[in-house]
Amino acid sequence: MKKYIINKEEIIEGLISKEHYFQSLLQASYSNGLLNISDIQKIQLQLLSVMTEIVGYFTKGASSSVREEVAEQLILSIYYTLGLSLKHQKTIKESIDLIKEKDMKLLFAEGEKILQEKVDKCKGLLEIINRTKLNTENYAYIDTIDYGVQLFFEKYDRRFASHETPGSIDYPLAIEEIHLVGIEYIEDYLNKLVLENKFCEYFDVLEIEALLEGFCNNSKHMLINIFKLVLTNYLGCILVGNKGRALDITKWNREYLKRTIEDLSTAELERLFFDAVEKLCHEFSIKDKKLIEYIHKVIAEVIPEVRKNMENNTLDRVFITLSKKDENLIKYEDGKMLDNNKFREVTEEIRVCSSIEGKIRLIREEIHSLEDLLDVLGADCIFEDEYIDIFKALDAFERALIAKNIYNDEEFKTDYRIENEKEWNIKFKEYFESLNAIERENVVALAKSIEL
Repeated sequence: MKKYIINKEEIIEGLISKEHYFQSLLQASYSNGLLNISDIQKIQLQLLSVMTEIVGYFTKGASSSVREEVAEQLILSIYYTLGLSLKHQKTIKESIDLIKEKDMKLLFAEGEKILQEKVDKCKGLLEIINRTKLNTENYAYIDTIDYGVQLFFEKYDRRFASHETPGSIDYPLAIEEIHLVGIEYIEDYLNKLVLENKFCEYFDVLEIEALLEGFCNNSKHMLINIFKLVLTNYLGCILVGNKGRALDITKWNREYLKRTIEDLSTAELERLFFDAVEKLCHEFSIKDKKLIEYIHKVIAEVIPEVRKNMENNTLDRVFITLSKKDENLIKYEDGKMLDNNKFREVTEEIRVCSSIEGKIRLIREEIHSLEDLLDVLGADCIFEDEYIDIFKALDAFERALIAKNIYNDEEFKTDYRIENEKEWNIKFKEYFESLNAIERENVVALAKSIEL
């Protein structure tokens, strides 16, 4: 009979919780004889010393005790920070050796340093995400990036609640990590969102929006992952032989896909899709190993969905026909322009008017065309912050018309300014940037829907 050597470190690795790493490592190590009762007692005494110090910070030296529920939160925070230090080790054995040999206070200090490094790294990741943010109307996506993640950094308490995850993270990733909390969850989330944004940059934003609308008419209010939809549809395009970077899948494309895959085994279906992934990476010259690995993980989850929807005759839920509705365009016809003499008369009245309310009234009563409005803004009859008041007084459609005239699609996403730009253009861009994210997106969406 062969004898096998049992590696206890390998055994307990499967028993350790990602969320409660320190506690589960202690328990599993003790249960499997890698820590003895003497080790546990020494650790408990050292933890008491750390806890005493943290309570002192929490009460600002006013007391050496806190309420029971507060104490429970503080100890969970201490455990979490210690877990960060232990996770930093290469092997379980190294982590256990540290527990045995190193004072908990020193281990805790190392954990605090790692925690701070992660916070700094995550702030850098958020900056990348803001630079690569998709020009989409999906509220969860916009709100999570503009407010939810930033709220985490504002509310996160590294010393007294490092295990908690404040903020408002509503936008779903293609692959969610449900076993992480605190800064580890945010780090994982932001790393993945960086990859998702990077991939979506290969495609036209209008194609992506049309894809979302094709998936659901109410897509802006849905909790859907944009990257997964884009990736899946583009792989479908590769499989049917479509050229270019268009994302559209027609009814005939879906019928072809169904005929192609309906008789394939699971292994053959996987090989078909992963070959398509290889073509995709070659076509886009994708070298980022993390992105390639992420794409593979997502497609591994998509393949069973494809099989299920094929069997249910609902492939249109996976391979989507884009919604490009020309009827959604608003055809704008300009109003009657003033003759030159009347225009000079009106602009002179605006120039000498002493109140902004009076200037707004004159513009409302006398100006009835977009061309005249733009000329008035540039006629040296409005000054300084009067521009902002006038832009606020315009209705949403009028603001969108102005935006349509001075921005292109790329400029909506950047702080773009040309040399010798007119003062009113600069003031409008200042006004536009002062709006909150949802208001800006509404202006952009309305401007894009206008056909001049």
